[in-house]
This record gives sequence, structure tokens and C-alpha cells, in this order.
Amino acid sequence: MEKNHEGGEPEEPIEEVADLEELAKAGKEPPNARTYLFKVNDKSLSWSERFITGRQVLEAAGLTPPDNYSLRMKRAGGTPERVELGTRIDLRMPGIEKFRAIRKEQQEGEDQGRRNAPVLDQDRLFLEGYGLRWEIIQDGSTWVMLHGFPLPDGYSEVQVIVAIRIETGYPITGLDMMYLFPGVRRLDGKPIVNSDVIQEIDGKPFQRWSRHRTGGNPWVPGEDSLETHVYLVEEYFRTELTK
Repeated sequence: MEKNHEGGEPEEPIEEVADLEELAKAGKEPPNARTYLFKVNDKSLSWSERFITGRQVLEAAGLTPPDNYSLRMKRAGGTPERVELGTRIDLRMPGIEKFRAIRKEQQEGEDQGRRNAPVLDQDRLFLEGYGLRWEIIQDGSTWVMLHGFPLPDGYSEVQVIVAIRIETGYPITGLDMMYLFPGVRRLDGKPIVNSDVIQEIDGKPFQRWSRHRTGGNPWVPGEDSLETHVYLVEEYFRTELTK
């Protein structure tokens, strides 16, 4: 470090760019930088100040008016944290990976599909704001069906139906795994491990992806929910392509 002009405390060096997601994955703290890079959903953005509010995150991503969106911040090893519009975020906070914005309102008059089982209020609010057509069906178990779920480039399908089993005892009992119709493969030819089991749900052959939480990221009743599980599903699709 260099000393300041008065010979006092040394000044902290300034780096040009700090990519928050890369630093979080490497377990490194963001440095003092002129530009901070981060993602909102899958959109890459840059910010030239250390601090940013939830409102500014949404506006920078072109998600306006911000009041129409809910915002989450994903930190390494943790579950997404709700960010209010007025919350001031320190971009040098360790572990910030990305932000997730979800539209709050629901279109009127759209065919909402089947609702053959009750759903918790918090889960209904999440599903209505997530932006995909959804159903709740009974087929041996209770299933949440997310239609038109978009997949990252690199899979044999552009979008699928994602089925999530609501386990007995939920929300104390955690949610686990995901089921896809149609089944998918990687375009690079690499196998998708633990995805060979086919289960019939609603008369269709769904491909089961056996994916589980780790000891470092356990299910926490009161914090985790269908919403955080869907965020994990998004991550599973992305991280699979890095293997």
C-alpha cells in the first residue's frame, strides 16, 4: 500500500474491475474497485460505486417501475436474502454472487391451470410472481408443475415442465430433487449424472434429476421454502454445464 500525501495511513489500492460472482465462487473478498460487475437474473451489469440500493439494482437492470418487482440477493453458501427497495448494499460484502428479481403482479384472465391441492400463502405469492404458468396436482404425491421453465443454452431443450414434489411435513421437511418433461441431454455429449430414473407424473415420463442439498447448505425451516428450492433448481441447471 502507498502512503497518502500527508504521510498518514496508507491508501488502499484501487483495482479496475471486481467481478462479484467470480470472487464469491473463489472465496475472495471484493477489493476496492472502480467498477463492480454483478448479475440481475442473467443480465450482466456494472456499477461504479461501492454502495447500491435495491431500487438502483432494479433500475440498472431496466426493471421498472421497481415497485413491481421483488428482489433477492444470493450469497455464497446461503439462501437468497430479500432486499427491500431502500436497502443499501455494500458491494464489497463478501460472498455476493448475484441478484434475482421477480415480477410481483399476475396477468388477469390467464388460464392458471389445475389447483388440485392447497398451497401455502407464501408459496402462492411466489408462484404468482415467478412469471411461469403453474399448477398443483395430486398424483400419488402433491406436485408443483412449472410450465415453460427456461433452460440455459447447452441443453437439448429450450424449455421444460419442472415438477417438484411437496414432501409430507413441508415446510418443516425440506424439498428435494426435480423432475423434467421432456427429459434433456447436454449438447456437448457429456452425461448428466444421476438423471437416468424416469417417473410417470400426470401421465407423462419425467426425467428425475437426483440433486440434494449439502451439509454446508441444509434446509432451514422458516427460511427455506418452495421459492428457495426453485432458485436452487435454477442453479442446478447452470452448474451442470460447468462440469
